[in-house]
This record gives sequence, C-alpha cells and structure tokens, in this order.
Amino acid sequence: MPVVAAEELSYKRIRALDKRKTICFLPVSALEVHGPHLPLGMDFYMARWMAEESGRRFAEAHPEWTVIQYPALPLGTDELPLSGSMETDQRTVYTGVRNHGESLARAGFRYIVVTNGHGGPRHAAALEAACRTVSSETDAAMFSPSIAALHAIITGKHFDFVERYIGRALTEDERAGLLSGEHAGTWETSFMLAQSPELVETEYPDLGLAEPPRFTPIARIGEAWIRFQENRGVDTSSTRDKLNSIAGGIGWVLNTRYGYGGPAVSYKGVPAVASAEIGRAFRELLAVECLAMVEDVTSGKRPATEIRSIASDALIVQPGFLSSLGVAAAALLAFLVLI
Repeated sequence: MPVVAAEELSYKRIRALDKRKTICFLPVSALEVHGPHLPLGMDFYMARWMAEESGRRFAEAHPEWTVIQYPALPLGTDELPLSGSMETDQRTVYTGVRNHGESLARAGFRYIVVTNGHGGPRHAAALEAACRTVSSETDAAMFSPSIAALHAIITGKHFDFVERYIGRALTEDERAGLLSGEHAGTWETSFMLAQSPELVETEYPDLGLAEPPRFTPIARIGEAWIRFQENRGVDTSSTRDKLNSIAGGIGWVLNTRYGYGGPAVSYKGVPAVASAEIGRAFRELLAVECLAMVEDVTSGKRPATEIRSIASDALIVQPGFLSSLGVAAAALLAFLVLI
C-alpha cells in the first residue's frame, strides 16, 4: 500500500507498518480571504497539492515505502481580518502542529512532512518552530518545506523553469506581475485557474496592481538600520526582505482592520495577467521543490532541522516572543526594584 489515507487505516494495519519506511504528509493552511476573486481555501488547495503530488511521486520512486496522507488542518494565523477569514492565535497553531507531530512520533513514525500554502510570517514561523521542536525532542524528523519553496518561487528565482515548462518566454507584464508580491496575485490566481477554474470569479482580468501600505514606523527604522549596515559593508539583501515583510504584514493588518493607509486591500499583486499555463508550471514547481527536500531528509543528506525559511530568522515573529518579552521586562523591573 504505497499511498494511503490515514483515516482509512485500521489499528492492525498501522501496527504492521515498517515505520522506518513510512512517511506522513500533513497539510496545514489557513482559510482566508484572497481578493474578490479567489476562494477562501486558496492556501488550503496549495498545501494539499504539495502533500498529495510530492507524496505520490515519492511513492513512485520508492515502492518499498508507505506514504500516509493525513487530512488537512484548516488552521492559520496572520490572516487578513476580513469577513470569511478563519484565524487562530499563533500559539494555537504552534501547539496544534507540535501535538500532531508528537502523536505521530509516539506512534513510531519517523518522517513527517508539514505542507503549507499560507505565507503569514507568524504562521510560517509557528509551523517551522513546531517541526524543529518535534525533531529535536523525539526520534522523528519533522519538517515543513513549503515557505522555503514558495519564497524562492515568488521572488523570481525559477523563471527559467516556468519558461521551459510553458515552452515560451514570459512577457514583460507577466514577469512584472509575478514579481509584484503575492496574495491572490499572479501566482495564486494562476494556480487556481489550473486547479479549479470554476472557483475563480470572472472579474479577475480586470484586477490590476494592488499594494497594501507598509507600516511607516517599522519601514523607517528598517531603512535606517539597512543604511547603517550598508555603510559597514554588510550585505543587507536578506535583511531588507525580512523588514519589508514585517512592515508590510503589520501595515496590511492595520489597513484591513482600522483603515490604515486607505480602503481595505484584499489582494497583493496583479491577478489580471494570470493564466492556467503559468498555474500548471507553478503547481509543478511546488511539487518538485517539496519533493527535493523530502528526498534530502529521507536519504540522510540533510537533517530535518535544516529545512527552514526566512520565517525562522526574525525573532519578533517566533512563537512565545511577546510572552518572553513580558517575562524579561518583569524580571528587569524586579531587579531594578531590588537594587
């Protein structure tokens, strides 16, 4: 039984599995508003595609293994606070995914892949932190390849792959759209046109560039820090990406909740230049990138804890950061009182 659904397994069949040659796929993604034109399950579809397609390909390449597909969890944080989005706090995401991983590890499973289509910084950080905790504290190798794969794709590092796949050069408008940011923009609209075109509202060709406001205080502090680092000869490209992500994320939440920077923005990018052919290339890229990391871990080439993205770098978006900050502030206050 190379690929099986977890909910169909009996206790007898689970006990009979060779856990050293079994890999579990667990999609975890948000239900969130994606512009006026895409379904709430956009990220959900992406997470399931990565799990199902990379799992299927892994099973074909390794018939001696068993691939178990677990039901997707509609769980997320850092969602746009618009009608229809279903958000939980970051700690819930972290604890839920960690508990799932620990349960699988106690059952004897040794490889657990968490797939995800939601790019919220604290959401991605929670998934990767939960995976690192399970990998560090149990015998299981648990990891999430999704954000590392998605970041490389949406920042234009795989345009050559897309052009080879579709058999033509991308137009200037397509390249600009694919680089204009991503939340219900060119990439995701293309994905859904390839996956389930009947779920895409017909107005998408009329949706031009939309850009949510960045939170000005964070943006200004970030620019000052970057200039300081550049004057010291430090490469700041990675830092710029992280600061832009944080400033943009905070600004977007304030925009949709309180009107910061103008009317509510429900998408980022250019849906108008999306196409099913780009969507098919995007889906292929997701499966290829995810599978490559799965192969690395299961072959022993890379430890699970090394599968991480920029979401694991910024301290401010990590689970428990604010509570830790509160404890540190209380400790400092107590120290000052005592002296």
